Amino acid sequence: MSEPKISVIVPIYNVEKYIDKCLKTIQYQTFTDFEVLLINDETPDKSMEIAKKYCDSDERFKIFNKKNGGLSDARNYGIAHAKGEYIVFIDSDDYLHKDYLYVLYHECVDNDADMSYCRFKYSYFNTGITCPMPINAGKEVMKTRDALNILIRDNYLRSYAWNKMYKRSLFTDNHIAYPIMYFEDIATSGRVLYHANKIAISDRYLYYYVKRFGSIMSTMDARKINDYIRSVLIVRNHIQQQGLYEYYQKSIFSFATKMRLVNIYSIIRQHVIHFDFRKMGYNLKTNRLLFEYITSDDYQSINDFPEIPYKIHQPGRQKKK
Repeated sequence: MSEPKISVIVPIYNVEKYIDKCLKTIQYQTFTDFEVLLINDETPDKSMEIAKKYCDSDERFKIFNKKNGGLSDARNYGIAHAKGEYIVFIDSDDYLHKDYLYVLYHECVDNDADMSYCRFKYSYFNTGITCPMPINAGKEVMKTRDALNILIRDNYLRSYAWNKMYKRSLFTDNHIAYPIMYFEDIATSGRVLYHANKIAISDRYLYYYVKRFGSIMSTMDARKINDYIRSVLIVRNHIQQQGLYEYYQKSIFSFATKMRLVNIYSIIRQHVIHFDFRKMGYNLKTNRLLFEYITSDDYQSINDFPEIPYKIHQPGRQKKK
């Protein structure tokens, strides 16, 4: 039996309310030559009972059990076990248009592109309301340097893993893995795109991102803020390693500025929520210093994932025992 054209990697953890719809929209894709890797990240709920029903009825669906390690670890596990020439990542609480795989695959093949991209809509859980993400991208094929400039700026390409198709060799040949952290997409997508020959962009809305309570951006505590900052530093570090900092300097500065402004809001919000303002000034100053560190001409790149030199502290008074 020949290997599938596409490997669909689906990390699974605590999604029993959503996973049936997700897997159903994968099963009924108009493009049929694919495998589905259901990565069980030791989910404590009944998600795998639902997933097993798809494996029992469709041989393209396969369960892989692993120790709990988070989203990045599950994606990395999927990459290591995938057999397809191309891979896509699907978050198990999201769902797809029936032509998602067909369009992304043919964008790659017809344009001899290592990556393809589609537009997406926000879907508000239990409301039936969908809202297209406003994007100015049209149907086109972009050179890597032009696309990377846009991706770094966090403009219409964005760093999300799930609305893109990749040649699997981009990860395996270049030893690229997702770091174990929040905002792992930001830390990874630019490194993958750097090795692609070009990216083909579809103007169709093919991916539905389910907005629900508890998303990363709506619960930005100190740990997530620090990882957000670190993800931008990883982008800066990689670009400088390639000797391209001057070319992408304005884009990195633009993205770091956005990061700083988002963090100002998140820091103040955390202190208000916890009604604890003792270190708010320190945290705001640290946010500024980290912005200056990331955008400094004196920054020296390293060969591994860099760490941020100072950290935001979580507000909140300790309860007395």
